[in-house]
Amino acid sequence: MKMKDKDDINILLTAVNARYIHSNLAVYTLQAYAEKFGIHTEIAEYTINQQFDEVLSDIYSRKPDVLCFSCYIWNIEYVKELITEFHKLCPGVPIWLGGPEVSFETEEFLRANPAVTGVIIGEGERTFSLLCGHYAGVPGAPDFNELPGIAWRDETGQIHTNEAATPLSMDELPFCYSNPGKFENRIIYYES
Repeated sequence: MKMKDKDDINILLTAVNARYIHSNLAVYTLQAYAEKFGIHTEIAEYTINQQFDEVLSDIYSRKPDVLCFSCYIWNIEYVKELITEFHKLCPGVPIWLGGPEVSFETEEFLRANPAVTGVIIGEGERTFSLLCGHYAGVPGAPDFNELPGIAWRDETGQIHTNEAATPLSMDELPFCYSNPGKFENRIIYYES
C-alpha cells in the first residue's frame, strides 16, 4: 500500500450494531483518541438487520484506504461475510478488527479468515492511533513488528502476535461524544 499523508488517508471505522437505536462506543472512542493526535477517521454504522448488499455497497462507496471493524458476538458472522466480500472487491485494502469477539485466539481467527490483515487485541485506543500513524506515514510511527497489542499477517502470510499493549490511564481518554446531537433518539453507551 502506498503511504498517504495523514490528512489524505481514509480510515473507516465500521460498526454493525444490533439495532438502529444503538451506537458503538468503541468506534467513537477510537476516533476521539486518534483525533487527539491529528489523525482523522470516518465512522460508518449499520445494523445486522440491513440488507447485506446495501451495507457492502456503502462501505465500497466510501473508498477506505484502511477498513476497520468492531466485532461482537451479535455481529461477527455478518462482519466475516462483509470482510470476505469486500476483500474480493478491494484486495489491496488492509482490514483490521478489534473487539471482544476477536481478541482471543487471534492466530486461529487469522488463519480461518485470510482476508483479515490483523487484529487489535485488548485496549485499542493507543494501538489504533499508532496503526493509523503507520498507514499515514507519520514520522516515528512503528512498523507492525514494533506495535504492541496486535496480531498480524505479514506479506508471506505468516502470522505474528506482538506483546500486549500497556493499559492507558483513564485521564488520557478524551470524551467520545463531542456531538451529542447526532445521537438524538439513539442509545449512547459510556463505560467505566
